[in-house]
Amino acid sequence: MAYQTSQAVRDLKSRAHSTTYNRRNIEHDWYPAWNQVFMDMKSLLPHVYVYPQHLLWIRPSEALAPALREAMQARLDEGEDLTEDIDEADKALLQFLDEVDDEDLAQLSWTDPVDGDTSFGSTITIPGSEKDLKPDFSFMHLRVTSLSAVHMTSAYGRKRAGRKVIHECYFALCELKAAPSRRLRLATAQAAARAQLFESARNQLAKYANLYFLAEGGLARQKVLLWACIGAFWSWASISREALPAWNWQTNSFVDIGKTAGYLAYHGSFSDHFELCTARSDLEINKLIIDYFQSDSIHEHAPGQEGSDDDMNEE
Repeated sequence: MAYQTSQAVRDLKSRAHSTTYNRRNIEHDWYPAWNQVFMDMKSLLPHVYVYPQHLLWIRPSEALAPALREAMQARLDEGEDLTEDIDEADKALLQFLDEVDDEDLAQLSWTDPVDGDTSFGSTITIPGSEKDLKPDFSFMHLRVTSLSAVHMTSAYGRKRAGRKVIHECYFALCELKAAPSRRLRLATAQAAARAQLFESARNQLAKYANLYFLAEGGLARQKVLLWACIGAFWSWASISREALPAWNWQTNSFVDIGKTAGYLAYHGSFSDHFELCTARSDLEINKLIIDYFQSDSIHEHAPGQEGSDDDMNEE
């Protein structure tokens, strides 16, 4: 079987472009379309899985560059300071809830006008930390085996649905951005804006890739597949460690400032742009599936993480 644009992708592309259902032309409303594309690809690849918002996790190590260790420590320090603030805020919130009468709460309704920037809940994230370490989508390769009959009926077997992961690795990262502004009526203006957005997406992917080669799943690898998406348009590149412009974790920018030869070579390594729901796009996706998404291709440069996923002595 070969990849072919599904009716679901066509429907979701139409919705993302809709001024009714994506009124603000935001990135968020392109997630369903691209998620469907990747799930349709996954249906042809039994051992490949789509992982939205996968956290690129780095283990603290003396082998890491000093600048990266300092940046990681700074994030930890920010988290410690914020934890104290959260504790105090939670105490105040609990005290407030104890004092509120249930009848007062009953008078509130979901239809009351609420500021669009207001959120409810006690979960607080640290801006500029974990959020920046999560590609929009990652592709994960798993090898899984059936548990033995002995474990199949145990608590462990029930939790694991009779299956056990013996290998996991990540081999592709995707960055998604919204389509250019609808106020740009001319095709030339749209193309110029799209080019700027692609450059921004590729820069973000460069940061992810630098982190990827230091993180679990990328330590032993020499290449990673990068996928940049701007609305319905997309482009890709297979990038090696050596071809990747180095990232400065203290300044949160490239080590070499400006459009250096390495910077231009990196951006030039990406493919032409393709548009979803076209024959040309389908052909390119099939090429990627054949050349990069098969098990032999995934492990051409590295074995990934082998072994048991955890101890079987679970309660």
